[in-house]
Amino acid sequence: MKLKSEKNRFDLEQEILECWNVVKDIENFYHAQENMTEDQQMNYLLGMQEMYEIKFNKLWETFEQCVKRNEFKKVVL
Repeated sequence: MKLKSEKNRFDLEQEILECWNVVKDIENFYHAQENMTEDQQMNYLLGMQEMYEIKFNKLWETFEQCVKRNEFKKVVL
């Protein structure tokens, strides 16, 4: 099993952007659903649900690591 590496605020930013893919995935589903059976539609949606559950859990873990290391200090410009 791979050990969890320490993540920083830049990793957090990347993971947030990855989670925004849900919008594109929903759009793709919307355009493809008319050519899918009901079973295929359900499988697609269940797969998306599982995939984004994993992505959002990963995102939350990264956020918690960043908070613990106080990576969100106020930056004075």
